[in-house]
Amino acid sequence: MLKDLKVLNGNLELAFDEFNYEYTVEVSDDTEKLELELKYDDGVNVSVIDNELKNSDNIVYVKASKDDKEDIYTLYVHKKVTNEVTGIDLFKDSLEVKPEELELYKVQILGISIFLILVIIFSLLFKKKKIK
Repeated sequence: MLKDLKVLNGNLELAFDEFNYEYTVEVSDDTEKLELELKYDDGVNVSVIDNELKNSDNIVYVKASKDDKEDIYTLYVHKKVTNEVTGIDLFKDSLEVKPEELELYKVQILGISIFLILVIIFSLLFKKKKIK
């Protein structure tokens, strides 16, 4: 009865197959309603049920019926939450360290640490070998 189903404003996870009755669809956070393109046989009544997307997870049904036969396709619709990416300019001031903000003991510890690392490196490089 239903020959093809396409979601125009979302991503249908699997390609449509008329014998598969469950699908997962991902749409953007601001989508209020699924836009569907449906192809079906002549004389088939098709209706879309619960197509108001309110929460992050919704279920939309596509019902195709002809005479005594009825097929119901279930679309599990997930609204993808998009977080806005904030520019680095908002954090630029907090990332810069001004010399007057450094505490004196931190500078001293840093200087001593660098000196000790250099002493260790030179002692390893110029170590005298014992001759037996």
